Amino acid sequence: MTENVSLIARQLTHLQRMREYLAHSIGRCTAILPVTDWKSLSLEDHEVLAAFRVRFSEFQEHLGKTMKAVAREEEVDVDRFGSVLAFMEKVGVLESAEQWKIIREIRNAISHEYEEDSARLTEFFTEMLKATPELFGSHQRLLAFCQKFYDIKPE
Repeated sequence: MTENVSLIARQLTHLQRMREYLAHSIGRCTAILPVTDWKSLSLEDHEVLAAFRVRFSEFQEHLGKTMKAVAREEEVDVDRFGSVLAFMEKVGVLESAEQWKIIREIRNAISHEYEEDSARLTEFFTEMLKATPELFGSHQRLLAFCQKFYDIKPE
């Protein structure tokens, strides 16, 4: 097993744990969303939403890093992430490279959103909830690809 394949295996194991945490956060978020008055939320509610935001962002980011490591192993030009996305779409890990970019934009927007506009914040969180199954599907397809071609099974 090459050093890069060992790295991929470790990343997949880490992603599996991150996925469990994100799934847990989704369950807690759905009890809170949609929010009509953000000022009426309890500190615990804010903590639940913050945990979901961070877990969503980190899962998407680490999934991208793992896809990049796989692309590197497959000798794809990884200097431009668009090449990685195109390769992942070609091999069936991503349903759409464009959809990945939209999810990344949602992640970036919520990570840099400081306004108090309830409607806008609710929209961001709702979009993240809708995007999570897509991330989970990409994760599952990446796992299947790595099992088939590298005989990797996450711990």
